[in-house]
Order: sequence, then C-alpha cells, then structure tokens
Amino acid sequence: TYQRYAQIEWDAEKFMPLSEVKKGMTGKGYTIFFGTTVEEFECEVVSVEHNFIPGWHVVWMKGLSDNFKRTGVAGGMSGSPIYIDGRLMGAVSLGYFNQREHANGFGVTPFELMVKVAQRGMEPNLSYEGAQLFNLDASPAMHQYGLDAGQSLLRDGQVAQVPRAFDEMWRDSVTDMPSQVRSAQLSIPVTLPTLNSEVIRFIKPVFDKLNFTPVQASGGGGPVKESPVEEGQMIGTEYVRGDVSFFGYGTITYVDGNELLAYGHSASAEGNVNIPLSGGYVHFILPSRSRSSKIASPTQPIGTLVQDRDPAIAGIIGKHPSYIPVNVNVQTADSKRHQRAYEVIRHRSFSPIYTGMAAWMLMDTLEFYLGNYTLNMEATITLKEHPDLKQRELVYKNIYSSRGSPGFGVMQTLMMPMLQLALNQYTSVPVAGVTIDVSIEDKRRTARIQSLRMDKLRYRPGDTVEVEITLQPYFENPIVQTGTITIPKDVPEGLVTLLATNASFHESWQRNRAPLNFRHRNINQLVALLQRGENNSEIIMELFVPEPGLTVQGEEFAHLPPSVMSVMNTAKQIGNSGYTMGTTLHIDKMPTDYVVYGSGMIRFVVDKNAE
Repeated sequence: TYQRYAQIEWDAEKFMPLSEVKKGMTGKGYTIFFGTTVEEFECEVVSVEHNFIPGWHVVWMKGLSDNFKRTGVAGGMSGSPIYIDGRLMGAVSLGYFNQREHANGFGVTPFELMVKVAQRGMEPNLSYEGAQLFNLDASPAMHQYGLDAGQSLLRDGQVAQVPRAFDEMWRDSVTDMPSQVRSAQLSIPVTLPTLNSEVIRFIKPVFDKLNFTPVQASGGGGPVKESPVEEGQMIGTEYVRGDVSFFGYGTITYVDGNELLAYGHSASAEGNVNIPLSGGYVHFILPSRSRSSKIASPTQPIGTLVQDRDPAIAGIIGKHPSYIPVNVNVQTADSKRHQRAYEVIRHRSFSPIYTGMAAWMLMDTLEFYLGNYTLNMEATITLKEHPDLKQRELVYKNIYSSRGSPGFGVMQTLMMPMLQLALNQYTSVPVAGVTIDVSIEDKRRTARIQSLRMDKLRYRPGDTVEVEITLQPYFENPIVQTGTITIPKDVPEGLVTLLATNASFHESWQRNRAPLNFRHRNINQLVALLQRGENNSEIIMELFVPEPGLTVQGEEFAHLPPSVMSVMNTAKQIGNSGYTMGTTLHIDKMPTDYVVYGSGMIRFVVDKNAE
C-alpha cells in the first residue's frame, strides 16, 4: 500500500506570487540541453496575461542566454523552473510556433497555480483505469464492423459494398475524442522507434488530440540508465517499455521530499490518476523554425503520477504501478527466430492502442514495412482472475497476406478486443498478459473469388449442392475449387441464395442480417463474441433466404408464422428480441491455400419435385 503524503504547501520565502511579477524583471531558468546536466539560462519578463485560459494566468518572457537562443523554447522544456530574485516563480509551459529567429519568447505558468494541483491530494487513485478517450458507442467501429454490406445485398442482389475500412472506422472514433490542444501550449514529445508513414497515419489523429508530438528516438537506448530526481531534470511516462519504448516527457519544476510538481500544464488532464513516472536523458535539442523539441530517452522508473490537471502534474517518488507484459516470438522470412518482450501502461484507452502499435513496429523492424508478405499468427490475451469470468483466455489464430506492413494485421487483432474489454460497461477485467507468436513469409498468398458455378438451378430439400468456385490467385493462373453445401431437409420451397464470401465479409454480413445475435448482456457474452471470427484462408458458403426471422435473447428462430413472431416479439421483450433481415439456412466452409478476398453469389430454386 502507498503511504499517505502531505501536500506541498505555499512558502512565501521560497516562492514568488504572481502579484509581485513585473515587466522587465530578469530571472533564471533551469533545463537540460544535453545529457542529465541542468543548465541555467537567463530570461526577462515581457508581460503578465491574466486569464490566458480562465483561471490560468501566464507570465510571458524571453530568453536572453546564448544556450537558449540556439534552440528557443522546445517541446520537453515544459516544467523547466523559472526563478526571480532567488524565488521559484513558475514553470515554462507555452511557446508559439514559427517565431521569428531570435524572438525566443515563451510562457510561464505561475507556481502558485501549480501548488494548488498538489493540494488536491497526493495519493494515487488506486481504482484508476484511464479515461475513455474514444467515443466508440457513437461509431460502428467496434460493435457493428461495417454494416453497409447487408443493405446492398438485400437491396439489389449484388454483393457490391465491402465492409467499412478499418481506417475509416478508426477516424470516426478518434473524431469524438476530447481535445487537449491549445495553440501555444508546449506539446509533449513522445518517442517512437519508427516513424514510417503508415504508423504516423494511424497515430497522428490521436496524438493531435492529446497534444503529443511523435519523435523518433531510441526510447530505451540512452547511454545513462539512471538520472537524478531534482529540479530541471527530465520526467515522463513510459507508455511502453522494454524492447519497444514509447516515452512522453517534460521537466521537473519542484521537488519537496518525496513529492514533485512538473510540466506547468496537464499531460492528459485526467485528474486524480495512478500512472508510472520515469526519469530521462536528453540526447540533444532539435532546433526547428516551427518549434524545437528535446530528443530524449527514459532512464529509471522514479515514481507515480497522482494528479494530472491543467496547471501542472504532481507525483510521488518511489514505487510505481504495474504494466501489462507482452511477449513476442517472431520467425522472419529467413527462418530465424526472434524473442522480444515489452510492457504497456495500464490505461483504458492507451493499453489497447500501444500494445498493438508496439507489436506492429516490432514486425516492421524485424522484417519490413513495405512488401509482399504472408503472416501466420497466434495471439493470446490473458485476463486477470475475476469471479464473474468463465473464460480468461482469448485466443486468435489466423493468417494474413497482402502488400504493405505485416504488422498491421497483428495490431488490429490485438487492439480491437482489448478496446472492447477495456470499455465494457459490466465490470473491470484487467489484462494479465499478452503473448504473440508469428511467422512471416516474404511472398503474397492471396486469391480473389472470381465466379461461382453450379451444374443445375433446381434442387430438392436435402440435396448436396456442388459449387465450382473460380479463384484468381495473385500473379498466378486462375484455379477452380469445388465445394459442397447441403440443403436442409426442412427448407421451404422457393428461391434460395448461395453466398460464397471471405471471412471478414461473412462476419460483416451476419452482423447486419441479425444484429441482436451480436448483442452482449454480460461480460461472458462479450468475451464469447470477441472470440468469434473465421479463418482468412477459408471460403464461407452460406444458404440464405430473404425471409425474416426472429432473435430472442441471442437465440435465432427461423420459419416462424407471422402470428407467432408477433407474439414472441412483444413489448415486454424490447431490447431482448428483434427481427432478422433474412434467414441463414446452412453454412459450410471450404479451406484454400490462400488468404481469400472478395465474395460472390448465385441463386437457385428449391423444389421437392426437382430432378
């Protein structure tokens, strides 16, 4: 357990109140330009602006020393302490973009505002799980998976629309994130091991909302493994640590025993939190005409962030909360085996994203991020023990093949269920750990469904239908595979549609046809639904009729008379029952040697007198 901490108190002998700050005063700032050495720079008060943001006053200053003039204000300087007449006045927190050369202006958060953050309490929030940064309920991204396809199928008989792209669904969910961006507030640099265009395209909308700036740096590769915990030193959060590292950082403003204040602004503005803190090492400051940035790596864990609010972050020095362990085993295309391990911060929104992104980046660095590939993957997400949970392991085994980054499919596979679990409304189900086993080939094994053919158009109930499916493999001649599907004996006579689809289209179509089959009402139903999914190398053959059915409490009923459906779908069942958009008669699967894309359909007649 954490001990109780006293709050940092105002001390008029140590600290200068805003009321005493006047234009023309000179002061001294302290920050790191290289390594772990805190350097002094001179500065001068330009003006005091009250209510820059309601309740947040700003002291505008300009840097006078040559060391500061070389770079100007930089990302990562947030929290650098400013002293006037030997008393701590505030922390660097603001800096406009595109300043004229040698303008060297920056904004300072008064320390009297920062102290108030510590006075909100210096104990970690032990029930903290992280804010919900994504409004997934307003988007089909997680629970609908793109339901356009079914409407198209029923409207005109053509399987013309494909499920919504992952990118589109992702942008929809990010759009509703609360934004932390203020034009002059210094952003928080976050080191990533690679900044390839695909990674940036994915993460940039999230970082833009949070006022994070991605920088490429060796997140765990600094020459110093331990740094002092004192004013002017680096401090931040290792969102991912180990063989992959994501490190977001700023500067310590004030240390009082085992307590500290930093940044001069919030990190994510989540209030009372429980987030790990680490020290840092500065490789250099990258000068920029837009706005400079410190390039840093983490050193050792130093404690716990407990308050995250607009004027400052506050933390306690000592123990830190646990991470989620992730173990990765990769066999690359040259048959070499690689073992990697990393840990991810425990956070409702960050854990799923960063677990997936780190795996994606590992795949890219071990193999490539732009080329033809086939990837076999088995991933296991293990949940912590919980009295309500019947199943603690979610296992995902599948094959992916395309052109581009082999890690993208791994990222999606991990991120989607982890987000669903983290954002569930039933109970907290922390992740105990994640394991990933992957083998990669540097060749593409894909095939698209080109056409379907049956030897006749009339069948009797109970007949077995042979279907010739023509596939167009990538850069190979077309091939024909024969699949079979049996018509149930109790099928009513009439027109039946045979669908032949790949795994993702089948899942999308089923969610659209009978959405209540996918509605969960407790944590175990959610876990079961998250285990659904077909193998990407199989063709899913489905017999379907446009006759509506009924779902009651997750169980589907077909061929019901209208009067019976009306009684079963009563007002008492609202939310528990609903009509299906057509009825699935039977499903069979046909294995292939390819990752299958596309879909096709053909109609035939069921007639008990057919020859």
